[in-house]
Amino acid sequence: MAKKSKGMRNELSADAVPSDKAGKMKTLGRSTSAKGKKSPPRKKSAAQKPKPLAAAPLGPDLNDEQIRMRAYFIAERRKRFDLPGDANSDWLEAKRQLLSESGPL
Repeated sequence: MAKKSKGMRNELSADAVPSDKAGKMKTLGRSTSAKGKKSPPRKKSAAQKPKPLAAAPLGPDLNDEQIRMRAYFIAERRKRFDLPGDANSDWLEAKRQLLSESGPL
């Protein structure tokens, strides 16, 4: 068996790993097949872009603070009587009640 000198090392490149077959190296990396290629995403035209939602008018003399207070009391009642629902449904119910109380526009 031949001796290795100090200057010679058994180095593997970063891409190469030993394969199952003795003496051959297998390289890792991206496939060059056409199947794996994807086209870049298309840009949306101005008509397809979603528009930011504007704050909807809440009606005469109706603001978020009033809805928040009413939703709080609805939530307290819901919890006391163990009724189904969540914060979203409380908010929507408060808004509905306040709008119906304010009368027709």
